[in-house]
Amino acid sequence: MSIRSRLLLYLVVVLIGASSIIWLYIRPVYEDAIIEERITLISEYQQQRIREAESFTGYWLLSLKELRDQIRENPQNLESMAQNHIRLFPDLTAIHITELASGEYFEIRTSYANDIPSTDFIKGISLPVPDMPDITVSWLPESKQFFLMSEFEVTGEPYLITAQYQSMNLEEILLQNVLGEGSFSTIWFMDGSVIGSDNQNLPNVLFQQMTSVRELEIDEIPHLLVTSPVRSLPIIHATYADLDLVKHPVNQIFIQNLGLLAAAFLILAMGGVFLANRVRQPVQQFIEDVEPFANYDFSRFFRDSPLPELAGITDKMEEIRKKLAHYQRINVDRIILQEQRNRLLMTYVVEMVAIYDENDRFTFINKSLSDLFDQLSPANQPLVTGDFFALKGVSVNMESTTSEKISGYIIDTRYMELEINTGDGHRFFINTHLMNLQGIDSRFIGGMMLMNDVTKDREMEQLRTEMIHTIIHELQNPVFGCVGLTELLMVDDDLPENQRKEYYEVMSDSLNTLSGLISRFLDITRLESGSLVLKKEPIHLYPIIAKVAKSFKQNCSERSITLDFQIDDTPLIHAAEDLMEDLVRNLLSNAIKYGDDNRTIEIELKSSDGYSILGITDHGYGIPEGERDKIFRKFYRAKAHRSINGNGLGLSHVKEIVTRHNGTISVESNPQIGTRFRVTLPENDLTNEGES
Repeated sequence: MSIRSRLLLYLVVVLIGASSIIWLYIRPVYEDAIIEERITLISEYQQQRIREAESFTGYWLLSLKELRDQIRENPQNLESMAQNHIRLFPDLTAIHITELASGEYFEIRTSYANDIPSTDFIKGISLPVPDMPDITVSWLPESKQFFLMSEFEVTGEPYLITAQYQSMNLEEILLQNVLGEGSFSTIWFMDGSVIGSDNQNLPNVLFQQMTSVRELEIDEIPHLLVTSPVRSLPIIHATYADLDLVKHPVNQIFIQNLGLLAAAFLILAMGGVFLANRVRQPVQQFIEDVEPFANYDFSRFFRDSPLPELAGITDKMEEIRKKLAHYQRINVDRIILQEQRNRLLMTYVVEMVAIYDENDRFTFINKSLSDLFDQLSPANQPLVTGDFFALKGVSVNMESTTSEKISGYIIDTRYMELEINTGDGHRFFINTHLMNLQGIDSRFIGGMMLMNDVTKDREMEQLRTEMIHTIIHELQNPVFGCVGLTELLMVDDDLPENQRKEYYEVMSDSLNTLSGLISRFLDITRLESGSLVLKKEPIHLYPIIAKVAKSFKQNCSERSITLDFQIDDTPLIHAAEDLMEDLVRNLLSNAIKYGDDNRTIEIELKSSDGYSILGITDHGYGIPEGERDKIFRKFYRAKAHRSINGNGLGLSHVKEIVTRHNGTISVESNPQIGTRFRVTLPENDLTNEGES
């Protein structure tokens, strides 16, 4: 088909399509907008009428309330006050006041007042006013009567006041209509009666607490109905509008627009045919030149167009082609570089990462995970995810799954906690996430495995548990001892004084032990948190060592232990003297306790490269290799020697003291030779802590 034929066909289709869209889609929207505008106009007009009516009736309510209050205050002037009210309010035609106990009443009427129905009748059709529940209102439209009633007391006696008003002005306000032809207003009462219908057959209106809008037919003519309640009256105000009259301007405007559209398309078609005859060949050439763009081929040049109107376009397209070719080369390089960067980051990230395809086959494994594979199966590394979970030593402790839909894709996440036992006796705990990606057709695409080593967290959790148990164990013995002796002293009044004194001494020792344990734990805690202020001063370590050694002289003598001092001249160090004494006392006490009798403990003090070095070698039991990195933890004690009296806080305290003095502590041990602790403290550290 030629360009001309296609252009004509295209214009015809566009004309029909545009006309259909305008008539079937745009016209209804515009029509709805016109109707919505009409509804808004009707609703605003209706609310204005209702506000005027409520203002009118509110004036009546206030007049009744004022008359009632005046009668309460001055009942002897009832008649004059009632006459004054009738003169002040033109619509007030009658006032009827009844003493409910005796039935006696007073009534004053104007010449154009109607007969007041019985009180029981009026009460039967009256409703309370929302804002004044002590006043009720009733309306008799057929007799143009409007009644307000209120009960009140005068000197303890109940009275009922009934005020009659003419409702003609009120009806005129509510039924006034300036909305044009095809619209009218009505007033609906709760008994189903209506005013302003002009004998038309109108469907009943439901009483609702808010404005409502609906469409209905009156005599087979569609109408728009807007209803609103009048708050102070038991009525509904309804406004009707002929829908055909509302829509008529819309249809007329759109018919005119469709005619103009058809004329415009006719002119356009004639111009299009003429233009098609001139541009067919140049356009075909242009299409051939631009066709490689579809395959992202920007290497073909644009030829000069024989049509002057296309010459500028051809030049611009040639410029675009050159830029696209340039950006294409840049983007390819950038994509390759980004891919390499991402792969490099994933390769050396601390977490273990693997990516697998739709067949669960690994397409990428980073270095951390590859090292784990080498450790578990050096000869035959896993190729798919199932191979890894089938390896010896890999077990699942806990597992859960979640699913999430994102941008049409489904991500199924499988969480597992793995326990891995290697051949060399090490155990690891690893949190594993398998994130499987499914397409919109529920087809598995691939996924990622992300693993995080939480072994240290588990060990810390276990250590905290052991610490709590140790604290309880260390505290309960002196506490239970004191409780037992206290109960014994309270029950047995005949204990000899010497035995009672002995019990007190035992209780005192237990409490001192408990106090010392708590103080030591608090000292360590304060040191760790930094809340203990260190007041450093220039001191020599040797006098402190000699003082502590002297305090252990009796203990060493009983066990035939010799203290061998190897002391060099050392310069002053800046340190807290009391904490240095704690440090030496803990190390020397452990050296005496953890070893047999008849041995020598070497105490060495020397200076080297600006550091004072204290070494204590006990030639005792030694510390197993697997426990050397744990002995500085609070409450930790070597398993082989837990029967020896101690609480596991000494070395932890020593570690914190050394750390706060910017020093280091190390341990060398051999079960056949013994243990040597080496403390290194800086000699030129002049800083003094002032924080709290």
